[in-house]
Order: sequence, then C-alpha cells, then structure tokens
Amino acid sequence: MIPKSKAQYVPEERTRANLNNVTRDILYKSLDESLFPRVRKCKTAKDIWNTLMEIGEGDEQEKENKLTVAMKHFEHFKMNPNETIVQMEIRFTKLLSEISDLGKELTQK
Repeated sequence: MIPKSKAQYVPEERTRANLNNVTRDILYKSLDESLFPRVRKCKTAKDIWNTLMEIGEGDEQEKENKLTVAMKHFEHFKMNPNETIVQMEIRFTKLLSEISDLGKELTQK
C-alpha cells in the first residue's frame, strides 16, 4: 500500500494524525533520559505505549519472578514494629494490587 501524502488526507485523517502527534509529544516529554532512547524510533503513540508497557512489565520470565517474590511477601506478611494499622493496611493493599497486576487473583480463603 502506498501511503498518502498529507495533502491528500480527508479531515478525519488529519485529525487522527494530529492527535497521534500530540500524544507522541506528551509521551516523549514525560520520559526521562533513560527511557527516551528506547522509544525514539517508534512511529506512533501506540507503538511508544506498547514499548513502555513491555519495559515496565518485562518478559514472561520476569513477570513470573516478580509474582514469586510478591507471593513470598504475601505468605510472610505481618505487621512491622512501630507501624499503625492504617499503614499496615495500605502496605497490604499495595501488595494485593501488585499480585493482581501480575495476573494472580487471590480468593478470600
């Protein structure tokens, strides 16, 4: 397929191209210098987003390792000295969210 020149875009295509440019700009400006080189060659905002998701989540082996560590923390969870119940609950909720984000759903049991 031969790409159109920008002069041949219909209004909807112009809007979509502009939104992509705006989104890419926002994503680029939000990155630090360690991440920018990894996404600078991406053509679309979606490509940038997908690359950032891969970087953040890691590959399957890395996800499995993160889940193993999180489950160990869950199994050995206890209140720390000088920690309030509210602080413990916040820490526990974060741990449950991390486990859920890694694809494991825990039951009430």
